[in-house]
Parts: sequence; structure tokens; C-alpha cells
Amino acid sequence: MDFNNLALDLREIEKENPENPLDYFKEKKLCLFNACLEKYFPGVRWGFQDLLEELQLESSTCVNQSCCSGTFFQRNLITRAQFSAINERNLSEMNQQADIAFFSCNGCYNSLLRGRDFLKNPEVRGKTQDILNSISKEVEGERYPGIYNILENPKLKLVHDLDFLYLIRNDVLNTLKFDLRNLKVAVHYGCHYLNQSRDKKTLDSYLGSKNKLEGLIELFGGIPVDYQERESCCGWGASQLLINPREALKVTYNKLKSAENVGADFLLMPCPTCLYTLSKPEYRNNIEKWFGEKLEIPTIHLNELISILRGCEEERCISLTQKTPRLEEIFEIITQQ
Repeated sequence: MDFNNLALDLREIEKENPENPLDYFKEKKLCLFNACLEKYFPGVRWGFQDLLEELQLESSTCVNQSCCSGTFFQRNLITRAQFSAINERNLSEMNQQADIAFFSCNGCYNSLLRGRDFLKNPEVRGKTQDILNSISKEVEGERYPGIYNILENPKLKLVHDLDFLYLIRNDVLNTLKFDLRNLKVAVHYGCHYLNQSRDKKTLDSYLGSKNKLEGLIELFGGIPVDYQERESCCGWGASQLLINPREALKVTYNKLKSAENVGADFLLMPCPTCLYTLSKPEYRNNIEKWFGEKLEIPTIHLNELISILRGCEEERCISLTQKTPRLEEIFEIITQQ
């Protein structure tokens, strides 16, 4: 069994489709994984779906999947076998639906690959299959136990939205109505992206993945700005926001303040969990209360930004900015004539 064969091989796609990597995805069955924190940021989902539609790629939401359970595992609420079983069930369902699954969230993407890694341990693998055997599935009103098994050779491949968008960046550029107007943009990749090695086969590919956001910013007409806390955590820290909220938000404060200090107009990221931590009004208010400084720097997910740059359909753009005040300033600057 090849446990590390889930991640889509982007370099191989570039070799096989040097003129247009997008061709690889045509006529493939695509599904979008439901990240829990996407519900707070609807533009993350529909922005990506709209882009796929314009690129004439058919996609659907991944059905019958559950939460990736990454947060529960990181907080020591479930075992390795339980964690792996949850994600093996997700893989089994998606494997029936799609050839490729897209992930907007660092944590979800990492969880599906990490759960697979744990199966290399025979004890964890045995316990995982025992758990899967106990799960029943409803089919046409009837429930059937023992329908899930650890997949030997799944056809499904996984890819992070950021990696896909960078791979087809020239096609994305051709869909844009606006540009970044020389805005200064700071980037936040997130721990689960920067430290991810499960989807990298060479040292070069591991190191090379850490400048994709900057490349997209330049392509879209912006100016990437470096800052001291570029590679630091957003402050989420799994259980740390619950156990040590002040210490965790000090990390958040340091990152936001560092980006403000270099004159960044906004902070761009590829993960809704990081976005939640860096933008939540309650956290910003606590930062002001505990550290005596009100930080105003806006935050945005890459999928939301591309949606605005594409001139998202008026009703959706209005809804996006009305429901998400953090985006109003970015939206006004980008779309001004």
C-alpha cells in the first residue's frame, strides 16, 4: 500500500502539460471539501466555484463528508486511530465521487494526509479498520455496517487551492477585471502549509512552495512586502486559544502589528482557520484591551481576493462586503475606476 500517494503531483502535471496545465483538469471529476470555518467566509467557497465555472471546469461540493477532525486531534480529544478512521471514511466517500478534491483550508488538507501517515503503524491501522467496521451507512433507507475499508489504492488525488491557483496562474490572470493597483500586501501562509512535507517529494519542491502567494501578488499587480513575523503562527495553536488566550493572542498581535509596521495594506492568506483567528472582532477587541493597541489591518483569503479582482457578480459582491466589513476597504480600493 502506498500511503503517501494522495497528493496531486503538480510537477508531473507541469511536465505533461507545459503549455497549459489547466488541460489536465478538463473532463476530470472535481469536488470541493467542506472546511468547517468556511461557513464564516462564504466567499471562500463560491469565489472558488465561480472561478472553476468560468474556466469551464465542472465541480461539486464533496458529499457525505464530515469534519476532518483536525482540531479534535490537536486538542487530544481523539486517538490516532479515531482520527485516521474519520478521514479514511471521508476519503472513501470522496473516492466514489471525484478524481480530484480541492481544499481551501490548510488544516483539512493536512488532516487527510496525516491520517493516512498514521496507518503506517500496524497497531493504528488495525484499530482504524476496527472502527471503520463499526460504522454503518444508510442506503435507500436501509443501514449497512462494515461498508468502509482502508483504501489500498484510491484513485482520488488531493490538492490545496493555493497550489492549484498558482499552477494555473496565467489562466486566472485572464479572468481578472481589476488589478491590485500597486497595493502593498503581506502574506500569511500558516503553520500547516509552511511545515507541510507530506505532499512534497523533493527538498526543492518543499522549499519552492513558500513563495507562491508573493508570485500571485506580483502577477495581479500588487507589491509583496516582507515583515518580521511572516512565518509565525496566526495564534490559533489548537488548544492554546482556550487554555492560554492572552498568550495565544499575543502571537496574533505580534503578527498583525508586524504587518502594519511595514505599511501593508492588507494581509493575504490561503486558510479560513487562520483568517478566523486574525480577523475575528472578539480577538481584535481583546488585543486592544490586553495590549493597548487597536489594529486595523484588513485580512482576506486568497479565494475572496480573486473573486473581487474578477469583478464578482454585483449582488454577491455587495453581500460579501456588507456581511464582511473587513473587506470593504480592500474592495473599494481595488474596484475604484
